[in-house]
Amino acid sequence: MPDDLPLAVVTGGARGIGEAIVSEMVTTGHRVAVIDVNPKAIARTRETDCARAGLVIPVELSITDREAVERGLSALRDAYGPVRALVNNAGMTLPASFLDQTDEDWDRILAVNLTGTFVMAQVAARQMVEQHHGVIVNISSVSAHGVRTGPPAYAAAKAGVEGLSRLMAVQLGPLGVRVNTVVVGTTATPWLLSRKTEAELGSMRDSTLTGAIGDPEDVANTVAFLCSDAAKHLTGQLISVSGGQWMP
Repeated sequence: MPDDLPLAVVTGGARGIGEAIVSEMVTTGHRVAVIDVNPKAIARTRETDCARAGLVIPVELSITDREAVERGLSALRDAYGPVRALVNNAGMTLPASFLDQTDEDWDRILAVNLTGTFVMAQVAARQMVEQHHGVIVNISSVSAHGVRTGPPAYAAAKAGVEGLSRLMAVQLGPLGVRVNTVVVGTTATPWLLSRKTEAELGSMRDSTLTGAIGDPEDVANTVAFLCSDAAKHLTGQLISVSGGQWMP
């Protein structure tokens, strides 16, 4: 195995869409640090063939803990070189309507989806700027555009991620770092499929122009492209991977 594989970091990478992104990033020639807060998911990642081969490095930490993020990314840099690609995929939500949203849930959802994205991006970007080279892909949702009903905190957080991404692209572009955003629609993750009835899934299919729910690999393929040299002239973009649920 080559020792000079570029290091990618994927948050929320031990489950769902994140797991698919990790697999595709390995396929396209990266060594991938998988950051996740779920200990069971991290333990499962440690047992994979890619982890045993040193292509995947499981890291259990919370992206809302700046000190832990700084320690974690510093240790990764010392062991594998600077971060070359960061995918801010980690996120969470809790059910609520606008009238029922609690302050506690609001704070928690924004902390993970928006503040965590900021913390990870800032710490990783400092390594990238030193090399005058790097790519950041932030994951947003069609919920930011009022496409689906859901908790207001999640919609606000993802809208914030999109605004943050544009500012990052403007300020980091001259320093050698590209920043793009993938806006994800309904995706057939194990979490979704285990919680929705067939009628609900049918309604979700009908909300797309393609008549289908996306697969995690659809997002992963787009992310891997954005992290590749084939996308070297793309920055500051919102790319909708939603089957037409939302069109920029």
